Amino acid sequence: MVEHFGNEYSKLLAELTAVIADKTHEASAASIALRNAVCAYVAAEHSRGTPLESVVETVKQILRKAERETARAPAHLAQQLVDWCHEFHPDGASDAPPGLRLVS
Repeated sequence: MVEHFGNEYSKLLAELTAVIADKTHEASAASIALRNAVCAYVAAEHSRGTPLESVVETVKQILRKAERETARAPAHLAQQLVDWCHEFHPDGASDAPPGLRLVS
C-alpha cells in the first residue's frame, strides 16, 4: 500500500469523507420520505377498496412517468416500491417474506 503524505491528500480525504457522510444522510432521508409516501398512498387506496394488484400497477406507472421526466431508476428501487406496496397493503402482508419488513 502506498503511503500518502501532505496537505493535498489530507484535503482530498476530508472532502471525500464529508461528501460520503452528506450523501448517505440525504439518501437515507429520501428513502424514508419515499417509503412514507408509498405507505400513505397504499393506505388511502386500501381504504377506497383498491386491490393490491391495482395499487402496484399504479405505483409502477408513476415510476415509469418519473423516469421519463428524469432518469432511469435502478432496478432495486422499482422492486423496493413493489415490496412496500405489499408490506403496507393488508392483502399483501402475507406475501412478504419474514424478516424483510423495514422499520423507520
